[in-house]
Amino acid sequence: MKILLISPGSPDDIDSQITQGIPYLFAKTLFAPHAIAAVAALTPPEHEVALHDEYTCGMAESAIQNNTFDIIGISVTSNQQNRSLQLAMFSKKHSPSSLVIFGGIGVEHFIHKTMSDVDVIFHGEAEETWPRFLEDVKTGSYPRIYKNISKPDMTKTPAPRWDLLSKEMNSYTATLLQTTRGCPFDCSFCDVIYTFGRKLRSKTIEQVLEEVRRLSALKVKMIFIADDNFAGDKKYTKALLKQLIPLNNSFQSPIEFITQIDITIADDVELLTLLADCNFQAVMIGIESVNEQSLKDYNKHQNLRIPIREAVQKIQAYGIIVLAHMVIGADSDNADVFKKTEAFIADANIVHHLCHPLAAPPGTKMWYELKRAGRIILTDQEEIADKLDIISNIIPKQMTRVELFEGLADYWESIYDPEKFTQRAITFIEHVQYKPKVKEPGLKDLWNLRKMLWRVFTFFMFDAGKDHKKAFFTILRATQKKGMYLLPKIIYIYTCYLVDYNRSMYDAKVARTHAQWERVNGHKLVMDNDPIPVSEKIREHASSMFHTAYQHIQARISHKETLYTAVVSAMVDFNDRFGKSFETYDALHESHIRDICDRILNQLPDKDLPTTEPMGSSPPAGFAREILDALDNAVRYRYSNN
Repeated sequence: MKILLISPGSPDDIDSQITQGIPYLFAKTLFAPHAIAAVAALTPPEHEVALHDEYTCGMAESAIQNNTFDIIGISVTSNQQNRSLQLAMFSKKHSPSSLVIFGGIGVEHFIHKTMSDVDVIFHGEAEETWPRFLEDVKTGSYPRIYKNISKPDMTKTPAPRWDLLSKEMNSYTATLLQTTRGCPFDCSFCDVIYTFGRKLRSKTIEQVLEEVRRLSALKVKMIFIADDNFAGDKKYTKALLKQLIPLNNSFQSPIEFITQIDITIADDVELLTLLADCNFQAVMIGIESVNEQSLKDYNKHQNLRIPIREAVQKIQAYGIIVLAHMVIGADSDNADVFKKTEAFIADANIVHHLCHPLAAPPGTKMWYELKRAGRIILTDQEEIADKLDIISNIIPKQMTRVELFEGLADYWESIYDPEKFTQRAITFIEHVQYKPKVKEPGLKDLWNLRKMLWRVFTFFMFDAGKDHKKAFFTILRATQKKGMYLLPKIIYIYTCYLVDYNRSMYDAKVARTHAQWERVNGHKLVMDNDPIPVSEKIREHASSMFHTAYQHIQARISHKETLYTAVVSAMVDFNDRFGKSFETYDALHESHIRDICDRILNQLPDKDLPTTEPMGSSPPAGFAREILDALDNAVRYRYSNN
């Protein structure tokens, strides 16, 4: 079969415009599209696969119209919902024989939409479901929804097919790589655990090293290790870094790394040293709030165990930039939070940060809590769709939505003022204490560096605005006093600042425009009044109920995914029958679960599938959470299709 995998990118995407507006980057967008490259790697060699990233290859309509594809797969992100739907509609019109597939982290936003142009929807990880789907297509019989409930073994995950984008690789500022999936934390607004689970799963160290070798061969200069928490298993992370450091220094030009990580690394000197020596430029850390009660609202207890400002400064003393992620709009946030957040950014000398209004992704703890309180707004409205990083889907408690958006606009315009940034950057430079043991550039590298520096200085001398020109050269003088080994890092910092600055000015304009719209048209906002899919009482007793179903089905089934799917099917039936009236789990309900399980078992083939791993009589760790996520997803789709 011929397969086209598309990574959507609307022409007006602000991040792409900003990236292209920095001429010395020679990049068209920030990150290479990991999702479609990963799915291509899962595709058996008998199929012909083409990748199309709209940010680098242009709009996909021509590729769809000028070729015949059996399958058109669209990778959906939360900020490209409208573009994804446009592509699906165009595909059905101009390539009606093609199966149109949706997958990716943004599919949950379509859960209440009727999508007549989409044939199949993939949820979560695709290591097992994508090859299964391709086999099902051969038989002509396939379900509308594919979702693996049990989590795939990452040691069997092939490296993404970046070779299919080899001509475009120099158009990205960074390429993505995953070493682990899953996160041990349970932040109430985060949907990571609903996609990848709580239990960390890792690739082998050799798998990771081989991926890095391949990316180096493709002349990749920066790798974003896109783990949910790169230090979730510090023993694994340290073992990987100890082998990655000599590998990176063996390349003609060492690769720069960035990643996502948690604040507790500040207490681990060995890990900080390894990160610095491995050439990590920045680590994204979810600081989230300066308000202690808001951190409790977010269930972000790990941030309460460590003094945040001192932790940030300690990490940055190793020359590692803390990309601080901040969220405003918790129930404990009032109008004072904007000034408090700005003061924290200044005190901690943070030179790179993102600040968004609080949003509640569907199915998360916060989404359920606010939905029950009547405080969730549907996001498919034109004024909100594709803008969740600027326009929240919640009703705040201690301020109005207008106050939230206008407060954020004021914050963005103030915190990114060039003079304020200059002071933070100079203080950052002055407090760097550790010089990383990274390979010094050779003659060829020095020549390339010279050409790059010429482009940078030319930009700031002649093209950048007056304020940016003054700020850059002021910071450069401070760098000369500290040590010129910091020059590449300063260029990185100021480049990130240019992106942050331009994005914040855009965000502020959008936020003010929307605030004005809501001031007049607030009554037009549509609340999410659909029924709550799984009752709170069922969620409360989920562990015991799922344990009963597991044990009853496990006595017959040894294949892990079949077992998990059967448990979910049984619980969907139970929820349909008892969801509205269920109060407490008793012997009668236990009997009903066993009866439902028997009915599910009778529908299965007599011959069980071979087991891939032994399943014990008791569920494994994380079982209840995985089943609850799958149950929630299945029931929500049932509601949306009725």
